[in-house]
Amino acid sequence: MNRPLVCVSIEGFSVKECIKAAGLATLAGADILEIRFDFLYLSKVYQKPQEGSEDTNASRYELIPREVSEVDVSNTISRLKEAIEKPVIFTCRSTAEGGKFPGTEEERLKILTKAIESNVSWVDLEINIESKERKQLMKLAGDSNTKIVSSHHDIEKTPDAENIISLIEDNGDTGDLIKLCFKTNDHHDGIEIVTACWSLRNSKQQMSLMGLGPSGDWTRLHAPLLNQAMVYATLESDFHLGKKGLINVRDLTDAWDMLEY
Repeated sequence: MNRPLVCVSIEGFSVKECIKAAGLATLAGADILEIRFDFLYLSKVYQKPQEGSEDTNASRYELIPREVSEVDVSNTISRLKEAIEKPVIFTCRSTAEGGKFPGTEEERLKILTKAIESNVSWVDLEINIESKERKQLMKLAGDSNTKIVSSHHDIEKTPDAENIISLIEDNGDTGDLIKLCFKTNDHHDGIEIVTACWSLRNSKQQMSLMGLGPSGDWTRLHAPLLNQAMVYATLESDFHLGKKGLINVRDLTDAWDMLEY
C-alpha cells in the first residue's frame, strides 16, 4: 500500500514564526506544509502575572485580532515563498469553519486571489464559497497551475457515514483533493468517518478525511490502509493530542512503521 503525503499545518503568528516552524516540519519529515495565513491576523499580547500568583514565570498572552490592513499580503507571501522550499497549501480559514480570519468574506477572497496569482503550489478553497466567486478562483488556479484542496469543516458535529460519502461524491469536481474535517464528540463519530473512508477506499477521488476531538485521529493513523491521499499532522507534542484528534508528525510516521504500513 502507498503512504499518503504528510502535511504539517503551520500556525505561526508572524512570518518569522512560520519560517521557523516550516524548517522544523521539514526536518521532521513533512512532504507538504499548510500555511495558515489567517493566524497572521492575530497578535500576541503578553499579560503580567497576577500579584501573588505562584506561576510568575509563565508566558501568559492573549490573542488579539489585527486589522486586515496591517498585513501586507503580497510582501508576506513573497517572504514566505523565498524562505520555504517545500510545496505549500495556502489557507486563509474563515471563522465559520473554525478559522481566525477577522475580516469580511470579500477581503478573504481577495487574499486567496493574491495567493493564487503568486503561483502557490496549492490553495485551500472551502466548498461553501459562493458559486460565482469559487468558479472564478478555480479558473484562476487552473491558469496558475495551482492545485486546489476543496475543503469542508463542520465545527459542531459529525454526520453519518452515508452523508460523508455523499459529500465526497457530490464535490468531486470542486478540487484536486477533497478535505473533510468534522467535530468528533465521541468514538461513535470516529467510527462513522472510518466507515466512510473504508467504503471509499477504492475510489479514484483524492481525499483526506479526519476529525477533531476523541477518535478524530483514527483515519490519520490508518490512512495508508484507508487509501487517504494526504494526512494533516502537527508539530505539537502535547500528551493530550489524541483527545483533540491530532497527531504529531513524527509519531504519525513512527506509528505507520510500527503498523507496517
